[in-house]
Amino acid sequence: MKDGNKMAYDRAGGRVQQSLAGRVRNAEERLRRLLADPVPPPPEPLRFTPVLRARRLRGAVLDVAGIAVTGRLDRTDLTVTAGEHLLITGPNGAGKSTLLGVLAAHVAPDSGSVTRRGRIGYLPQEPRPGKPDETVLAAFARGRAGESADHAEQLLSLGLFDRDQFTVPVGRLSTGQRQRLALARLLSEPSDVLLLDEPTNHLSPALVEELETALMGYDGALVVVSHDRRLRRRWRGAHLAMRATSTSDTRC
Repeated sequence: MKDGNKMAYDRAGGRVQQSLAGRVRNAEERLRRLLADPVPPPPEPLRFTPVLRARRLRGAVLDVAGIAVTGRLDRTDLTVTAGEHLLITGPNGAGKSTLLGVLAAHVAPDSGSVTRRGRIGYLPQEPRPGKPDETVLAAFARGRAGESADHAEQLLSLGLFDRDQFTVPVGRLSTGQRQRLALARLLSEPSDVLLLDEPTNHLSPALVEELETALMGYDGALVVVSHDRRLRRRWRGAHLAMRATSTSDTRC
């Protein structure tokens, strides 16, 4: 190799080595920074794990004879026995929510009668927002023995809220978060009959599946109103399809 070519080759090789050395130093510096200030791992996804409790009753727990609500629910007869799971479907205006409200004694029928047995838990489609200044934990613990802090672990165990959300005022919750708070209060207390109006609204797909799993294992009577196609497709209990009334209120 001629001297000129050799000198040019040496200069080119030196530049390559300098470039590689610079890249190594940069990589080492980035690694040092990462080790000094590591990126926090993503939070664990919430897992909904309620323990649903019911007494072992026998016979009818809900017996409905000829109830009707003018403009909202046509004359209806219905019997739900202990341990029965019933899915109610139908178009808007069929009276599904009105029927559930009557079963829960939240709506008074214009005619007919309802006989109820056992402890009844009710989740309306639009839960009441509660006291705006009350924290999530205080709202969950309201009406229960002890201090709010005494119920923190129970709320955390349900998988619907993480601990950082316990101090958030209820007034700042989204619709979905209010729904989760209502579910938390309802499903953490024993009930012999659960009446759930669109319980999967505003829940993530993962939480929906976990709710369905919990409900399938529930020993008490269960009445669910739902438009959720996945829930309806996987339903294994009885099914009542309602039809719209001629003078229906679309809120029903």
